[in-house]
Amino acid sequence: MTARGRCRCHWLTWTLCVLIAACKGAAPPDSLRLVWLSNTTLTCNDGSPAGYYIRRGSNNHHWVVYLEGGGYCWDEASCAARWRRRPSLMSSTRWPRARRAPALLSADPQANPIWHASNHVLLPYCSSDMWAGTRIYRHSPSNSSFSFAGRFIVRSVLDELLKIGLAGRLLLVGSSAGGTGVMLHVDAARRSLRPYGVRVAAIADSGWFLDRPPRARRASSADAIARLGHSLWSGSPPNSCVREYRDKPWLCYFGYRLYPHIRTPLFVFQYLFDSAQLTAEGVRAPRTRAQWDAVHETGSAIRASLKRVKFAFAPACIAHGALARPEWLAINVSGVSLPRAISCWERRFSNGSRRVRARCAPRRLIERCSWPQCNGSCPRLRDPRTGEEVALAALLQSFGLDVRGAAAAMGLDARALSRMSRAELLPLLAPHT
Repeated sequence: MTARGRCRCHWLTWTLCVLIAACKGAAPPDSLRLVWLSNTTLTCNDGSPAGYYIRRGSNNHHWVVYLEGGGYCWDEASCAARWRRRPSLMSSTRWPRARRAPALLSADPQANPIWHASNHVLLPYCSSDMWAGTRIYRHSPSNSSFSFAGRFIVRSVLDELLKIGLAGRLLLVGSSAGGTGVMLHVDAARRSLRPYGVRVAAIADSGWFLDRPPRARRASSADAIARLGHSLWSGSPPNSCVREYRDKPWLCYFGYRLYPHIRTPLFVFQYLFDSAQLTAEGVRAPRTRAQWDAVHETGSAIRASLKRVKFAFAPACIAHGALARPEWLAINVSGVSLPRAISCWERRFSNGSRRVRARCAPRRLIERCSWPQCNGSCPRLRDPRTGEEVALAALLQSFGLDVRGAAAAMGLDARALSRMSRAELLPLLAPHT
């Protein structure tokens, strides 16, 4: 019997399945195997070894390498707080020998219709530096300093993949801080792999951050935090961008400033009302009209920043991160699903014929609606106090929709409109958005 047959289990019991499979010498279904880096000088923040997870697929000429996200720290205080609250993002001491694959690395065709047969590589995030750091400390009992080796780790993993058979096409993908890391690395990866005949492209998922001022008076600006982080990590953004921002090289960590310097094919996925961006600006749980006005302003700023992006997919949702989540299959803009848009993008740069271009989805799919959550495929928004889903009519009313006027225009009673489900309400509102 195969390993898959020996170990069929629901995802909630997957950890137990890993333990059973380990006892039997078999890999659990849809798992990635841990490999430590051979260069032991490259470590996580705390000095524990860095590594990656891998599974070989049936398509030996297509590789998907995924950079995890998880925020970052930028000074002694923020790193100490991160160590107390999320040590798993700074250390490998508790990494399991096998990990369940996130959606885009799944070997299940239903969960991952595009890349299920590819070779899958996951780089766990433990450097807290947006994969940009070059500062290595020699750790000892008397030295409590953190290392920030994210840039070196990515380079080392690609070097090791070449030794074990990396060939054909490499798709570098990342979410959140990993999405920023992808934009920082993709041109260097293309140049280094070109002599080996490997073609490179990239997808940045929710890594398109803006250096907008915070709403709270005492909050630090994104610009100031990036400046501190750049110094702490000994960050190394691409030289072409640094030359433009010679006096402020840390501005190259913001997607819209870095993008004009990227020469490798890049697909940008970005929610127009990115919740991480809103949190950075101090809009954590919008309830008042003023807070919703701030949400609208952020959405308008993100929309404007995407104007020059050649391949973009931007739903009007309050959310953050998509490709590692099961719901990525359902996300759509104007009826075009995210998997279809990505598949068309891949075919375009691998086969630029007019016939392929004619059959494909538009290059840019930016939500026309300007209201948060007006897209029916958005992840559900929940009240942070209660955990309950926020009714769409109440949500729209809270940031300015005239429910009575909308009901009258549709020939409905206002009470009936407020009781409508999300699925019923969105098609009615769509012509008015």
